[in-house]
Amino acid sequence: MTATAIANGYGKNPFDRYYQPTFFDDPRPTRRKGQFCRVYNDGGHFVAVPLTRTKHKPQRPRKRKEDTARELFDGLYALTLTEGKGKAETRAFLQDNLIHLFEDETAVNAFIDENIKRKLNNLHHRKKRFRNKANMNRWTHFVTITYSDEKHTETEFRAKLRKCLSNLHTRHKWRYMGVFERAPETGRLHFHALVYVPENEMIGTITEKQDYSTKQHKMQTTHENDFFAERFGRNDFEEISPVELKHGNAVSYLLKYIEKTGEKITYSRGIPAELYTTIDNDDIASKIRNFVLKYVLFDDVIDWERDIQHYATPPPRGYEPRYIY
Repeated sequence: MTATAIANGYGKNPFDRYYQPTFFDDPRPTRRKGQFCRVYNDGGHFVAVPLTRTKHKPQRPRKRKEDTARELFDGLYALTLTEGKGKAETRAFLQDNLIHLFEDETAVNAFIDENIKRKLNNLHHRKKRFRNKANMNRWTHFVTITYSDEKHTETEFRAKLRKCLSNLHTRHKWRYMGVFERAPETGRLHFHALVYVPENEMIGTITEKQDYSTKQHKMQTTHENDFFAERFGRNDFEEISPVELKHGNAVSYLLKYIEKTGEKITYSRGIPAELYTTIDNDDIASKIRNFVLKYVLFDDVIDWERDIQHYATPPPRGYEPRYIY
């Protein structure tokens, strides 16, 4: 007689890490033992943070006056970044344009302090999320695409490039994360990005070219993709190795523009910054306490193809780091 496997209550997908076929005489299967953790990559190792359930307090609704002042502050603050104002100049500019919404100078200064702190905190989390995504995922190219006024307006360049990359993600499984920026000397718009191109999914032909760089005052080598050259203008598809990415030069280069200009980051879908899984004691190489308890994992615990490439599970609701000091 041949035993027949039946689906259990832990997921009907046989590729689920918790899936175990249940036979008539088998005991009820159990989940893998260990702690449920948030796992991210710090650039050198995978790090796990133990999670625990918690209840979040509802946020206090803001008044309409607060919303108006905050919206105006956000627009003015973005303008100071674009114009490259210093700290003192930024504060004076904000005071002059916000004072009419407050009773006195003390109130407006308190509001400016609070919202500058909010902006800096948001920037910190954006940079942290960007680094986590860059470290967690694989990338094959560092891409630069330069705006050409012979082909588009700047608005069209942004919109059509985003649409083109989105189509490549959908049809050819490309992944990308990048930022628009202006060259300091010329003001010309560029798009810089980390790009993952699956094997045999490159669009266009890449040709190595040499020309003179007026910025560096020497000959430079670029790798031009004719598909993007025809539609957008000059471009460079530079291959990037895991070693180069690990040193962080490409990531730091992009983060510089995020901080300097306040530009929003352009992401494709399906780029996890972290994953949620159960970690066993045998997976832990060492324990550290950096505000919270963290586990440094052995290198073979997380595999990119198995655990990250197709990971699409959203963060669980109601969990936060377990604060153990």
